[in-house]
Amino acid sequence: MRTGFTLIEMLLVLAVMAVLAGLSTPALIGMRDRITVRLAAMDAARTLADARSVALTASRRTAVRIDQITNALTVVSGPDTIRTLQLSEYGVQLRTTRDSIAFGPTGIGWGAATATITITRGSASTALAISRLGRIRRT
Repeated sequence: MRTGFTLIEMLLVLAVMAVLAGLSTPALIGMRDRITVRLAAMDAARTLADARSVALTASRRTAVRIDQITNALTVVSGPDTIRTLQLSEYGVQLRTTRDSIAFGPTGIGWGAATATITITRGSASTALAISRLGRIRRT
């Protein structure tokens, strides 16, 4: 007598594997979107913190320009462009309440009081709230 698997047994195992793969795919996609949004938010928060740090160190007003069309954050201090962060590399969408955020020489927000940057991909979303005092909080 030979040992081995019959064709029906192998087809049954493949069918069970296909059902399990079909059930786990949406969860994996959602997890990938949440991780990507979290990484993009951390990078955006780091860029905003860098802008505040440049304002404190250079003792001059530093702005972060937010371009919702290209999903980019650009740090500008005087005539110099310090850094440009392309969030489109993460595949996320960017929405904001303002088109720029400025920090004064003391690190406190310059101009309007607060701003919110919302980063989304698929069903995952997070927001960065920037206070007048220059604090950045992820919600």
